[in-house]
Amino acid sequence: MPHKFIFVTVRMRSKNVKIKNQATQKSIMHKHILVVDDSRLNQMVLKVIINDWSNTKTSFASNGAEGLELLKNHSIDLVLMDLRMPVMDGYATTIAIRNDEAGIKNSKIPIIAVTSEEIESTLQRTIEIGMNDFMNKPIDKAMLYQKVKMWLQ
Repeated sequence: MPHKFIFVTVRMRSKNVKIKNQATQKSIMHKHILVVDDSRLNQMVLKVIINDWSNTKTSFASNGAEGLELLKNHSIDLVLMDLRMPVMDGYATTIAIRNDEAGIKNSKIPIIAVTSEEIESTLQRTIEIGMNDFMNKPIDKAMLYQKVKMWLQ
């Protein structure tokens, strides 16, 4: 979906000025999202989508071990987690987070699985290990926004 901005032309001493209507931008209210995905392409896609939301910070990790370190050392509000990664996959990372290995303050952090797997057993497994939600790739921008906003409220 292309950017939706409303432009208003204002006549001021023979100069045209364009004013962007900020109400059309999506905002997640100064939250910090961690994307844990080994694919640079997937990271880039998520960065482009999240950058459309004003007041949102994004950090990236290429595997679960890097994600745990970022969680320990930064204030993160939500995790978008790939399931299949080298070093430490999304399942093991989520279990580690829920077992306080990223600090007790992160043990209840919202984690949304983002995967290309569409198997019912995968969804069931993510629930069993403590993930909060599940999304399939390719990413639906509107659905991602709705899920992130819901878990950050």
